[in-house]
Amino acid sequence: MKKRQQKMKEQQLQLDTEKLRAKQSVRTTFKLPEKTINLLKVSAKHLGIKQKTLLDQLLEDEKALKLLTNDAVTHSRNDSDCRPKTFVLSKKALDQIEDVSCSYEVPRDFLVELSVSRLASYVDSLAETHDKRRTLMKELDRYREQLEELSVKANSILKEDDDFGIKVENLTKRTRKYVGEIRRTVKEKSEFNY
Repeated sequence: MKKRQQKMKEQQLQLDTEKLRAKQSVRTTFKLPEKTINLLKVSAKHLGIKQKTLLDQLLEDEKALKLLTNDAVTHSRNDSDCRPKTFVLSKKALDQIEDVSCSYEVPRDFLVELSVSRLASYVDSLAETHDKRRTLMKELDRYREQLEELSVKANSILKEDDDFGIKVENLTKRTRKYVGEIRRTVKEKSEFNY
């Protein structure tokens, strides 16, 4: 009985070499438009993940790659806008893109470009959200300025120990602090350029 349990334990602890090989990192070069390269960089930054992780996710998605092959067949681009870019990605992702590329006779560069282009709607949506935040931030700054003016006015016409003046001054300090915190959630337009 103990030998059987020991053998089962050994089998459960045995490493899956196929899984390990799939996670191996490899370097490969794709010829991509500058816009695609920048889109990948911007997307990874805003998602808070590495480009490798994002590219692996995109290229390991077999269903999406197969759907993109229809677009890739009719896809055209100006090769003068493209440049070689070397990426590190998982062996599994590279194998996946190679398999789909060979099976559907579609250049792998096109598949990578179209896979990355799926991120454009995400980045555009973020950019739109931050446009709205910047507009609201301007209004919030005007409010803060009005409050600061009111605080100065209250301090000039009321006594130093007047409750109203003290509370307005405290409100002004807290507002200044919170507006600063809110400002850190607003990103500049340039952070979404790709």
